[in-house]
Amino acid sequence: MTVYHDAIALRAMRASIAPKLICALLVTTGLTSTAAFAQDTTTTGADAQLQDIVVTAQRRSERLQDTPVAVSAFNAETLKSSGVANLADLSHVAPSLQVSSTAGVYLPFLRGVGNNNGSLGNESSVATYIDDVYYTRLATAYLELGSIDRVEVLNGPQGTLFGRNSSGGAIQMFSKDPGRDAEVNATIGYANFDKISGQFYASTPLSDTLAWNISVGGSDQRDGWGKSLTTGQDANLGWFVTLRSKLVWEPTDGTRIKLVGFYAKSRSDIGSVQDFYQGTFGLNVVEGTVLTSLKNNKSTFYDTRLDHRPDSSEKGYGGSLRIDQNIGFADLVSISAFRKSDGVYRTDLDYSGQPFYNADLGDQDDQITQEFQIKSRSSSKIKWIFGVYYLHWKAGYDPAIGYGDLFNLFVAPGTQLNFFSRQIVNSYSGFAQVTAPLGEQTNLTVGARYTHDKIDGYGEQNYVIPGVGQVSAAGPGFANPFIDTTKTNAFTYRLALDHHFSDDVMAYASVSRGFKAGAYNTLPLQTKAADPEKVQAYEIGLKTELLDRRLRLNGALFWSDIKSPQVLTTINTGTVSAVSLTNAQKARIRGAEASLEAVAAQGLTLRGAVTYLDAKYTKFTNAPVFSGGLTPGSIITGPVLGDGSGNRMANVPRWRFDLGANYAVTTDIGEWVGDVGLSYTGAYPWTADNNLVAKSVTLVNASLRFTPASLNWLTVSLWGKNLTNERYYLIGQESAGPAGTGGYPAAPAAPRTYGGSLSVKF
Repeated sequence: MTVYHDAIALRAMRASIAPKLICALLVTTGLTSTAAFAQDTTTTGADAQLQDIVVTAQRRSERLQDTPVAVSAFNAETLKSSGVANLADLSHVAPSLQVSSTAGVYLPFLRGVGNNNGSLGNESSVATYIDDVYYTRLATAYLELGSIDRVEVLNGPQGTLFGRNSSGGAIQMFSKDPGRDAEVNATIGYANFDKISGQFYASTPLSDTLAWNISVGGSDQRDGWGKSLTTGQDANLGWFVTLRSKLVWEPTDGTRIKLVGFYAKSRSDIGSVQDFYQGTFGLNVVEGTVLTSLKNNKSTFYDTRLDHRPDSSEKGYGGSLRIDQNIGFADLVSISAFRKSDGVYRTDLDYSGQPFYNADLGDQDDQITQEFQIKSRSSSKIKWIFGVYYLHWKAGYDPAIGYGDLFNLFVAPGTQLNFFSRQIVNSYSGFAQVTAPLGEQTNLTVGARYTHDKIDGYGEQNYVIPGVGQVSAAGPGFANPFIDTTKTNAFTYRLALDHHFSDDVMAYASVSRGFKAGAYNTLPLQTKAADPEKVQAYEIGLKTELLDRRLRLNGALFWSDIKSPQVLTTINTGTVSAVSLTNAQKARIRGAEASLEAVAAQGLTLRGAVTYLDAKYTKFTNAPVFSGGLTPGSIITGPVLGDGSGNRMANVPRWRFDLGANYAVTTDIGEWVGDVGLSYTGAYPWTADNNLVAKSVTLVNASLRFTPASLNWLTVSLWGKNLTNERYYLIGQESAGPAGTGGYPAAPAAPRTYGGSLSVKF
């Protein structure tokens, strides 16, 4: 751990400078800051203080307050108290993070950078790592946080040390490592909608140098939030199970080897689009009548009229090997990993009770990564790191099958549409970063990365007609099969200057560049890949600890220019309709963020964070524009290409803020811990044409835990989420399909949920 030290006398000399600097910058930023309340607090009477937070945002352990990067950090205790159980929940405590979900995949945005395409082949603009391993596709089962030890959210482009597709930022998740002491803990819970959940963790030393652990978790929600009014089946329910195990071997003081294995399996229709967005209209293609959304009626907000349940089934496994070796003048790190996943996403594309246009999308998703680092020792005055990184990723549909009356009527009875698509990515990069002192209190950080991507695409689509066989389903002018290769070379970098005015006040300024790789639209794969997205970002920030470390206040102002931002659209060719990526020409995001944490009294910690974003497309001459479906009697048509320049960027609210309080008190009968949190998300457009707008939402979560003094191995917990029962959406889309299908499909988020659990720890 790197901890910043100054003499007491020097601290006193600088104390008069700090308040003036703070006032000046806070007036400039409007109380902007980055969230940083991961730690527990020491609560010994009047001496209660905030503890240090250690992060690895620069690929080495260092104090958060000494790191010239905007980071939100959360430990396991904070996540549990705040009701954070998965990546989507994390956005309730990190207001710069916005998370959508569709088809069993999380879609994170950071500082407004991201896209809502959940199709195979598309990677997020926010790179996500679990135990130092990059995940190309963010399947929900992998990202449940039951055994997570800590989470770090890095805001802004991370184009040097986390160079793979980090134009928006990076999220690092770390599960528990086994220690030198044996540990066993388990939790069983029950919640409304007949949901049962469980978590088991065991860790034990096997020898003086070898330790092992295992974590198993899962949940099963057996009642849905709604029902299909056509079939009577429950809607919006699901289950998952995960397993993760580690073996850590430290044969010498300078060698550490960590082997990780994991398995995940899930099935859920939560996040699957199942009806039209509230207030919009679509066509019943069989009856020829215009239908309004069921969600206009509050009693049917979570219901559907589908003829079968759409859901995503996914299973996968993988492993990683990390080797840390002290080689005298430096530390050498090797991180090797692989992952294999496959699944099926079932969907009803006409959103009616008729079997008109259905699809079963079989996906395959495999990746291999290798990273080598060599970095300076923690005692080195100049901090440096050099490394190389390789990714091999193969993803596609094998096959995706379309079926229903659409093909019976317009092709031939019994016709089935088969898609085959395959995208293979080989990415190579080298990177370096150096932090050198300029005097006693100032540091200069210079980092750079060079990336070469080669992406191969293959797509084929055919009708399978009874008695005839296979017939090409590609539209006029489209090759079948379609074969293409795209190559990209990208140079990204980071420059940062930080200055410590005292032990407790640090300011920094940075300029950085990040990029997100191009990607083929894999459903169907029949056109050139979308261009890479490139972000140029400028930032100034302030990190402070005040009032004898009882108040932590951090802040940042930022401006991002985006070249070729990747934007969600819909493509139609004959009977094929699917979401895909296109490119705008330019976009701009400017904003500010702030957070504070304060020890208000013994046992009472207050927290707050706010983010403001002004995001728009500055040039978008080929924007996909839809019309209709927003007034009674009309249906959606499009897209046509129009000028979207000046439109707000999709999925980016202007304001987000979180407030919370945590109170821990010990009584004669035991320890009580209560937590309450409020998060607000302002209105924002779901789509690039700004037709469909999400309303503002305020959510309230709370929890209460009790550990009896006579049974200190037992904890009883009660919790509630969305206590005001807000009705809102995980995702909203627009799509005009063949024969009048389509509309503004949407997936509802969870209603009020509540439950309790029993936990034991030995």
